[in-house]
Amino acid sequence: MNASDQGWLRSDDGVRLAALREQTTDRVQTFGVQAVSNTAHAMAKLDLRGAAWGSLWKEVEGAALARRRELDPQALANMAWAFATAGRATHALLDAVAEESAGRVREFNPQNLANTAWAFATAGHAAPALFDAIGREAAGRVRELNPQGMAITAWSFAKAGHAAPALFDAIAKESAGRVQELNAQDLANTAWAFATAGHAAPVLFDAIGKEAAGQVREFKPQALANTAWAFAKAGHAAPGLFDAIAKESAGRVQELNAQDLSNTAWAFATAGHAAPVLLDAIGKEAAGQVREFKPQALANTAWAFAKAGYAAPGLFDAIAKESVGRVDEFNAQELTNTAWAFAKAGHAAPALFNQHFARRCNAVAGELSVKDLFQLHQWHLWYASQHACSDGLPGAALLARCKAAFWASG
Repeated sequence: MNASDQGWLRSDDGVRLAALREQTTDRVQTFGVQAVSNTAHAMAKLDLRGAAWGSLWKEVEGAALARRRELDPQALANMAWAFATAGRATHALLDAVAEESAGRVREFNPQNLANTAWAFATAGHAAPALFDAIGREAAGRVRELNPQGMAITAWSFAKAGHAAPALFDAIAKESAGRVQELNAQDLANTAWAFATAGHAAPVLFDAIGKEAAGQVREFKPQALANTAWAFAKAGHAAPGLFDAIAKESAGRVQELNAQDLSNTAWAFATAGHAAPVLLDAIGKEAAGQVREFKPQALANTAWAFAKAGYAAPGLFDAIAKESVGRVDEFNAQELTNTAWAFAKAGHAAPALFNQHFARRCNAVAGELSVKDLFQLHQWHLWYASQHACSDGLPGAALLARCKAAFWASG
């Protein structure tokens, strides 16, 4: 069934499938376990997730829970994947799948392992015992995984924040020689996963960088942003890739959301890779999207433009205006990154740097790192040079700590 047929079936809130839905809802408790699994899988593939389908999803879940010990590995993986895909995964269902699966991972085929990990990561459901088991099993079977399976597995463990160094080593070794088989999304996901997990894989990053540079036109906007972010986060130089991403992204900034704009700017600044045309485009686009930026994105974007030494007065004005009413949402690092950025850019923002800002700095004083203190001192020096009074400055005790951190670093 093609996408057009699926769309036709889903139209009118599933009216065309109403009779089938009602019959299935009435009878699903009598289905065999394979039929229950197949029903969930089909509903997820057809994207049947509207309000009209709520009762059936609940009935399918109830049937699966009642017969959980009868579910084979394929059915367990399908149930987890289907409910996660539909955004219907409950704690009860995922706990049951995790409990049943953890001791049986040797029975799972490689795709089942990847799909199960993906489902739990996507649902944001912690299952450390299951991830430990999948990690051990998958590490010895990566050659059986197709390229997409390896990318999905790495992404899932990184997304779940579950350390699995042996698995990442195995995936890095196997993937490096097969990057030509990875599509654009898989390349982006793999780089993002290794960077997020903090797992060094220079040979793999070299291979991804070369392959991705030739595929940038196939990348979705978020994938472009994530790939640049990953290489910058990993500290892996890839000038050819950054040139290709800059060229491709500059003409597509309108497709980037707020987080993507921030991540892209941050990546190029962190990598120290000049991209004036891209930064100019990002600056103009971001200035009109600042209301969509989270505090971290506001701070990182300002930091990135200041770090790159790229003047963007309109953007800084917009960030300052948006940040004024949201200072209390900024954490310690976001406050100091923002302050440092405006100081480095020499961009005055009296409406932002005032008593409210000072009180927020004092409130998070205990959370400031040495780097935060260093940056705040640099901002203080700039701020003091612009004002003849101490209005808007943090307390004396905090300023003394900032000065001490600054001098200690030298």
